[in-house]
Amino acid sequence: MAWTKLNEKPRAKYVTVKEFAKQYSMSKAQAYKVLAMPEMQEAVIKTGEKSKRVNLDRAFEIMQQVFA
Repeated sequence: MAWTKLNEKPRAKYVTVKEFAKQYSMSKAQAYKVLAMPEMQEAVIKTGEKSKRVNLDRAFEIMQQVFA
């Protein structure tokens, strides 16, 4: 019998701010400004005192709604 994993959610892909900026062809400073928007807080997690990680899929969904 083959077991399927239909009820499992795919893991979110978190990347650094530098990788996020590269993905969307923007400067790192501009990426931090975009991520500082209140709408984007759902896509950002803090890892340590200074570093942040971005959920690429969620960030893309939010950016489509905000910048469309």
